[in-house]
Amino acid sequence: MVSPRRTPSGRRIRRIEFRSMLRRRCAPSAGALVLASLLALVVGVAPASAQSPPPPPPPPPTNAAEAAAQLNQVQHDAEALTEQWHAAQDTVTARQAELQTLQAAVAPAKAAVDAAKANEEQYRRQVDALAMGTFESGNLDQFNALLASGSPQDFLDQMSALETLSADYKDALAQLQAVVDQTAKAQSDAGDAVARAQAAADEAAKAEQDVAGRKRDAETRINDAEQLLKRLSPQQRRDRNGPDVGAPSGSITGTGVGVEALRAAATQLGKPYKWGATGPSSFDCSGLTSWSFKQAGVTLPRSSFQQARVGSSVSWDNMRPGDLVFYYSPPSHVGIYAGGGKMIDAPQTGDVVKYQTVSSSAFSGARRL
Repeated sequence: MVSPRRTPSGRRIRRIEFRSMLRRRCAPSAGALVLASLLALVVGVAPASAQSPPPPPPPPPTNAAEAAAQLNQVQHDAEALTEQWHAAQDTVTARQAELQTLQAAVAPAKAAVDAAKANEEQYRRQVDALAMGTFESGNLDQFNALLASGSPQDFLDQMSALETLSADYKDALAQLQAVVDQTAKAQSDAGDAVARAQAAADEAAKAEQDVAGRKRDAETRINDAEQLLKRLSPQQRRDRNGPDVGAPSGSITGTGVGVEALRAAATQLGKPYKWGATGPSSFDCSGLTSWSFKQAGVTLPRSSFQQARVGSSVSWDNMRPGDLVFYYSPPSHVGIYAGGGKMIDAPQTGDVVKYQTVSSSAFSGARRL
C-alpha cells in the first residue's frame, strides 16, 4: 500500500507499509495450516493392506503314512506362518512406540511456532515505529538534509543523525528478517512433525492389520497340522518326534547371557510345544528362546526371523553353548546351542522341549549375544 506525504521542505515522498510488504514476502508455510487437524491425522486408519492367501489345505490323506508325509510340510508351513505372526506383533509394538514419540514432538513444535510468531510481531512493531519516525521527521536522505539545514554545521548534524538512524534501521530490518526466518523454520518443523506422526499412524494401522492376517493364516495351517496329527498312531508320533538325545556330557559351565539363557531353557525340559506359546507351561520355538533370554536379563524380539538379526554371526564350526541356532531360510525355527552338536528347543506340535542333535541340512546360521 502506498500513500503520498510531504517532507518539511515540501518534497513529495512515498510512505511504504513495511508490515504488509514483509508479510507478503514471508508468508506462513503450509505446515502451520495442518496443525489444527493433528488429532484427526494421527488417529486415522489406513486402508486394509493386501494379504497373501493362506496355503490351500492339503488333500485328505488316504492312510497314516500319507498323513505323516503331509504333516511334515504342513508343520513347517504352520511354524513359518506363526513366526511371521510373531514378527508382525513386534512391528506393531515398534510402530506404536514410534507413534507415541512423534505425537509427543508435535506439541513442542506448535509451541515453537507460537513463540516465533510472537517474537516476529514484536520486531515488526519496532521496525514500523522506526520507519514511521523516519518519515515523520523527514530524515530521508542527504539531499533532504541539505534542503532542511540552515547552516553547514546544521547539515553535518543532520547527516550524523541520518547515518545513525540508517544504521539502526538496517540492524532492525536484519533482526526482523532473522526472526521471520525462524518463524518459517518453526512452521516447517511443525509441518514435518505432523507428517511424521501421520506416517507413523498409518504404519501402525497397517501393522495391526498385518498381524491379524498373519494370525488367521497361521491358525488355518495349525488346524491342518493338528488334524493330520490325529491320523497318526502313537508309534508314528513317537517315530516322528524322535528321541531326546540327552544333554551333552558334564554340567553347563561358563558365563555370559547365552549360558544363563541355556541354563534357564534346561529348567523347561519336558514342557509341551504349543503354537504361539511363550511359557512357562508351554512354548513354541521362539517363545522358548525369548523366555530363556529374558531370565538372563535380555529381551529378544518375539519371532525367530527377528532373533536371527541380533548379536553377531557365528559359523557352524565356531558355535558354543548359549548361541542361538536357526533353521531354514528365511529363519522360521530357533533353539539354543548346548554344546556337543546338540541344542535345546521346542521342536513341533505333539512334542516337548528337549535336547536334539543340530541338523546340518536345516541349519541356516547362529548368533551370539
